[in-house]
Amino acid sequence: MPETSDVLTKAPFCGAVVWFIATVIGSTSGIASWTYHIDGFVRIIANTGYIAALPGWVTLYTFGLSGIRDHPLGIIAANALAWFIWIGCFLIVLRLRTKWVHRQHQRTPSPIQSQVPAPSRRAFMCNAAIGAITIGAAAAPGYATLIEPWSIKIRRYSIPIKRLDPLFDGLKIVQVADTHLGPRIPTSFIEQAYALAIAEQPDLVFLTGDHVHDGTKDNQRAAELCNPLVEHVTIAAVGVLGNHDWWGDGNDMSHALRAQGVHMIDNNRLWIDPKTRKITFHDPGAGSLALVGLGDLTDDYVDPANAFREVINHSATIVLAHNPDCAELKALTEPNAPKIDLMCSGHTHGGQVRIPFLGTPIVPSRFGSKYAGGLVQGPAFPVHISRGVGMSLLPVRVGVPPEISVITLIRA
Repeated sequence: MPETSDVLTKAPFCGAVVWFIATVIGSTSGIASWTYHIDGFVRIIANTGYIAALPGWVTLYTFGLSGIRDHPLGIIAANALAWFIWIGCFLIVLRLRTKWVHRQHQRTPSPIQSQVPAPSRRAFMCNAAIGAITIGAAAAPGYATLIEPWSIKIRRYSIPIKRLDPLFDGLKIVQVADTHLGPRIPTSFIEQAYALAIAEQPDLVFLTGDHVHDGTKDNQRAAELCNPLVEHVTIAAVGVLGNHDWWGDGNDMSHALRAQGVHMIDNNRLWIDPKTRKITFHDPGAGSLALVGLGDLTDDYVDPANAFREVINHSATIVLAHNPDCAELKALTEPNAPKIDLMCSGHTHGGQVRIPFLGTPIVPSRFGSKYAGGLVQGPAFPVHISRGVGMSLLPVRVGVPPEISVITLIRA
């Protein structure tokens, strides 16, 4: 079988060429995004490269080298190692396939086979299987990084609240969570998300944390992107911080957002006067709507006593808390806990990957998929969890597109 010998002879050379090209492309996009913070489409390409380089990153992390993810040498090493593994596996499969087909050819010799070197039916099926697996292996991460993460959905909810003043009936809230500005999410995508939010003509905008991916380099830009929201919202933009914001400097992030006009209420509160529809920092009396913020559950601290100070039961109360697990805190669920009508959270991203019949295998919550996304009932009050705009652990979304939530409050 001379053709087979030629394939096996050329395969290592072709593999080396592919390894070099793939390593260069993956490393270049990764360095541009993670080291030099180049914005735009390069960040989307870098996400695909990161997924392809996962075997290399896992290997480096196993040896305690997680701190080099934004260093050029670390990015090159991860890509080189990953593509060596991928191509090595492919060459092994190719050699096994060739031996298997050759063995089948020798078992069924015939005059026709000796004259016409046509592949057997089994060889055809083997080639088809290898081709399908190869195409699927390339297409799946391509879809998960290049298509679904950038297809924003608008989800609408009408939520009845018994204590809602009639003057607030129909109040429209747009919630945006987990934008994660940084190496994985370009500025243009967050601008697109905020433009969709503004188009809804909301009365209130809730920003429920993880404004940046990590570090402090994107804090100012993330805050500036919120300025159009502040300018176009009818009443106010109100926000809290998330765990990723605290991975850098949460105080700096909060200060930058305040400078753009966002009311930051981590472990704090404010009210909306039903008659004037203005923000006030003292309870204006009967019919007011209280907005209470909680600090991040994992990387900050939660102080309900300070957050709910002076909030009394005549006010309908909405809580902003980045992590939905706050809904399970004893301080909010015990008999004497403050009365809460709704909590708005983010953090879990809907799990980012939803597998048919299996659900969401990875959700960053102590309560499994309960708080993955949407409107759910907590122990003491309903919780709305936005599936978020950006991405966190891995730059992929499958079955869980990014979203902006539009919540209309109705008097029950």
